[in-house]
Amino acid sequence: MSLLIAPPLRTDLRRPILVLAEEPHFDPRAIRRAIRDFEKHATSPRFPIRSELAGYSVAEAKRALAGLPAPGDYRVVIKRLRYRTRPHLAGLCEFDVGRIVLNVPVPFRPFDELVHYRAKRRPGPGMRFTWFAERVRFRTRRDVLRFVYLHEWLHWYLREVMGRRSGAETACDRFALRNFRRRRVSVDDAVETLQGCRTQPLPESYRLAA
Repeated sequence: MSLLIAPPLRTDLRRPILVLAEEPHFDPRAIRRAIRDFEKHATSPRFPIRSELAGYSVAEAKRALAGLPAPGDYRVVIKRLRYRTRPHLAGLCEFDVGRIVLNVPVPFRPFDELVHYRAKRRPGPGMRFTWFAERVRFRTRRDVLRFVYLHEWLHWYLREVMGRRSGAETACDRFALRNFRRRRVSVDDAVETLQGCRTQPLPESYRLAA
């Protein structure tokens, strides 16, 4: 009598290979570009900007000033600054025509500027002050535009919003110094800067003229 012995069953301990659908390919560089484009359009200034600086477009100016507070119905104009020996900061808030002028040194090269952010009155007769200053390095036109804009914007805020005299140069420099390298600046930052700052009310004749 013969016995039919079946071959032993093979037990494969290896897990079966799962064939999954191929994941779509994402280029990290493309994602970063998309995020930059989204942020650029989301934070572009909502006030009119005109560039009279050769080779510097309005789109570049909007990117440079993105995230900064608006100056009401004032226009912003970017102009060339001609200098004799060295570049420096310059700007103007023109209340009579509703315009803020930002000057960019041409030719541009990185430069240092001494920014006075505080003054302390000395005891004794006369108007004597101890000045506190910080030397700031401006490496790009963007640095210049943001600093000068914030300085001039606070002049606008003091007069047009608070109804005060706008000649608080030290407060404006302090506000610009604290905030020009931040991505976003708000009115609350201006209010914080002006705490303890003594400014005189705007004369009634100026109010009527405005």
